Amino acid sequence: MRDIQNYNMEHVDTLAPDTIKESVMCRHSQLSLLLADIQGRISNAPEGSLRTARKAHGCQYYHKVEVNDTKGTYIKKHNYNLAIELAQKDYDLRIEQCLLKELNFLEVILKKYNPSEIQHIYDSLNSFRKEMVTPVFVSDEDFTANWKASEYTSLGFTPDCAEYYTDNGERVRSKSEIIIANKLYRYNIPYRYEYPLQLQSGIITHPDFTCLNVKTRQEYIWEHFGIMDNAEYACNAIKKISDYANSGYILGRNFIATFETANTPINANCIDSLIKSHLC
Repeated sequence: MRDIQNYNMEHVDTLAPDTIKESVMCRHSQLSLLLADIQGRISNAPEGSLRTARKAHGCQYYHKVEVNDTKGTYIKKHNYNLAIELAQKDYDLRIEQCLLKELNFLEVILKKYNPSEIQHIYDSLNSFRKEMVTPVFVSDEDFTANWKASEYTSLGFTPDCAEYYTDNGERVRSKSEIIIANKLYRYNIPYRYEYPLQLQSGIITHPDFTCLNVKTRQEYIWEHFGIMDNAEYACNAIKKISDYANSGYILGRNFIATFETANTPINANCIDSLIKSHLC
């Protein structure tokens, strides 16, 4: 395959990685669990159905047991819970039909939908044809390689900076950044250290880490705020978070932040959770 750095990225990016099938599978799983709960509730519900009749002073409730019974037996006030159970049953029966309909539809999608077919077309070409065409989809491996190959100039280090190195042999500024970088490395998350980013204000900043979710191909910035018990540092951190938000980098969406103080060090389990929820 030719170097994807030579591709017109507007064409490459027109087809994002498929997330439809995973979403359909997730929806199918949720509906299946809900259907089981609904059907269990129906099986334990009272026999019959509910009829309501509006009156001048409110509403009256009737219990219908026989199919041909159009009126039903009046439910007295002291037996109001029966009316509630019958109303819930009627609702659950309608929900059951709706769930069955949607589940059947989703099963058809899962059976017929094949997002990998587009990639297979390119894979089936011989090497000569592959050199001649620009595919509409780039594999995760090639996309990641191209992303990681981006050249940039980081901030560098002054002579008095302490030396900290990650498992990947990369120099960082603190022990906490070592922990974050090593976690990213172990989870095989592509990242760039102190990659320059121009904010909406025109200011160039260097987030601690710029990470790539290979599955969705979405970039995240990750800032570690390590001296939050220092008032001036905390104020600057809040301003930085605000500046990022004004430039479209929102905490929890495409911006990850970790914090620590002298008494509350960085939490490795928290880093694991953040990586799993945003980057895996």
